[in-house]
Parts: sequence; C-alpha cells; structure tokens
Amino acid sequence: MSELLEQARLEINRVDEELVRLLGERMRLVDDVIRAKKEAGLPVLDSSREGKVLERVGQMAGPELSPFVKPVFSSIMDMSKCYQHAMAPGDGLRFLQDGQAGAAAQPLHPRVACQGSPGAFSGEAAQRMYPGGELVFVETWDDVFQAVQDGSCDFGVLPVENSLAGSVGQVYDLLMKYRFTISRACRLPVVHNLLGVPGSTLDEISEIYSHPQALAQCAKWCSRLPGVRTIPLNNTASASKMVAGLGDPKKAAISSAYCAGIYGLEILASGIQTDLHNATRFVSVSKNLIIPQGANRVSLIFSLPHEVGSLNRTLAHFSAMGLNLTKIESRPAPESFHYLFYLDFAGSADSGSLEQLIGTLSAQLPDFAFLGNYIEE
Repeated sequence: MSELLEQARLEINRVDEELVRLLGERMRLVDDVIRAKKEAGLPVLDSSREGKVLERVGQMAGPELSPFVKPVFSSIMDMSKCYQHAMAPGDGLRFLQDGQAGAAAQPLHPRVACQGSPGAFSGEAAQRMYPGGELVFVETWDDVFQAVQDGSCDFGVLPVENSLAGSVGQVYDLLMKYRFTISRACRLPVVHNLLGVPGSTLDEISEIYSHPQALAQCAKWCSRLPGVRTIPLNNTASASKMVAGLGDPKKAAISSAYCAGIYGLEILASGIQTDLHNATRFVSVSKNLIIPQGANRVSLIFSLPHEVGSLNRTLAHFSAMGLNLTKIESRPAPESFHYLFYLDFAGSADSGSLEQLIGTLSAQLPDFAFLGNYIEE
C-alpha cells in the first residue's frame, strides 16, 4: 500500500470521527429545538425551515459540491426526526397497542369471504389460515371487500402476487381504496392436477377445462396428449364442478387435489405444471387492526411529496433501522395525479425499531396508512 493512500485513509478516519462528534452535537441541539417548540405550542415539523437549511448549505458548498452536499443534509434531517420519534414514539406506539388489543378480540370461528367457488385456491388458503372458519364464496374481489365492509364476514382472503405472473394489481388497488388491515398471510404452492370422474383414464380424455392461466402453465404436459382440446373457463374450481356434474369420462379438469376432494374427482395425473416452484401469496384483510403474538411481517401504504429524492429518503429509514423490505408496489391513486406506494417488510411489534419507524413516517408522509403487523406462513 502506498504511503499517500495510507495517509489519505488516516485523514478520512480523522474527519469521520469529527463528523460523528458533530452529528451527535447536532442531534442534541435538535432535541432542544423540539422541547422549545412544544413549550411554545408550535408544530414540530417545519418544512420551510428545512428548505432554508438546504439552501444555506448548498450556498456554503458552492455550485460544484452543492448537488452532493444537499442530499446528505436532507438525510441528516430525516434521521434527526427518527431520533425524535425514538425518544417520544407517539403514533407509532398507539398503532401497535391498538393492534395488540384487537388480537384478543378476534372471533374463534370467523366467517371468511373468498372469491370464486368451493375448491378455489383462495378457499384453500382461507382454510389454511382459519381452520375453524366458515367460508363464504363471492363473485368478485370487490365483493370480498364489500362483505368485510358490511360486516357479513370477519375476514376476506385475496391473492396479491404469484411467483410467475407477478402482482395482482386489481387487489392492490382495492387494498389502497378500502384501507383494511392485513391480519394474516400465507404462500400457497400451486400444484396443478388433471382430475377426472371416478373410473376414467388418461387414454379416454378428449377435453380438458380450466382457467386460462392454469392451461398455460400446463400447456407443455397437455401437448403430450394427442387430439385433446383445452377449453378455458373462469376458474379452476368451476371447471372441476362442471366435470363432476357431467360425469363424462372423456372430460377432465385441471385443478388442485383440494378441489378433487370437494367434487369427488380422481387425480389422473399430479403436478403437471411446467414450473414446479409456482406459488401464490394470499392475504387476509379485516376492518379491525389485529397484531398477533409472533407477527413477522408489516405492510404500509403512503404517498410521497413531489420532491426530488423523496422516495430515496423514505427508504433510507428502513436501511438505517436494519429493516428488510420484501415488497414495494406503486399504484396510481384514483382520481388524482400522484402515486401510492405499498410496502411489505420484515418486522415485529416487539421491536422498538418498528414503533420508531411508524411514528416517523406517519408524521412525515401524506396519506399514510399502517396496514398491520401480521404472521406470514
């Protein structure tokens, strides 16, 4: 290593030590400002003051360094706000306490709304999440939310993403519209099987019915059956129900083993999908915030101010607190010209960092909604 490089690194270490000392001093001074504002009854957040600080440091840095110095100071001010909320959690603590209180009040045998008909993957996911629940099948995803909204069901189970097809945009739009909280989540392996009436054989099959996506995922296997037609229907469960009702050994459906049991069909071939790692993530929504013991996933919705770097500064909070983002989805807000962001990340109400983050973001961001801290299986 050259002497020049070694000397430069030593100087950087010296400057870093001084920066840390000065940042600590700045944090303490900010604390004094907060106390003074509270005593005077003034709002804690002052966006105009922040703008003036950035303008001043930009002038001090000069035109060459200003574009690099101003984002650093913007981040420093954001972290100062995190520090303030760590000292006085406020809304973050309230959200979490309300949710933990709601966990004790959830019904033992809930009514659960699912889109589709008996045998649908959403029904299988609902049964997995609520083994003692009563499943109520409705026609559309919006009907699921309506059933929860009017109180006829306690929970609604919906698909939010598939490992092959990606996010289910319409469901995210409904989540953002209704702002229900998420109570549970699970990943359901999608295993497609060829189902026929009892006594039928592969050699007899001439027509196969299923949802278009299921047919596409099994197209390679189906191509091995010469002369067999594939016919799309609105979902895998209705295909199974139709085949069972017809009782024709020449007709088969592509669906799940769960569906076969419901309609008394036999599995003629199992695991016929091309991708063996296909899975769909389902969530359960509720009007009431419920945070169970062992919750390991958090979901938020918020919009951002129309400022350069606003998303980057927001995401910096997660990095600073050591929180791992698992999902970020942006959707256009209805009847407006801005976007809403949906985030999932690993976290627990038992962690002080979650309390701190919620308090910070709820104070800083417009249109903020805490969607819940729940168990994802």
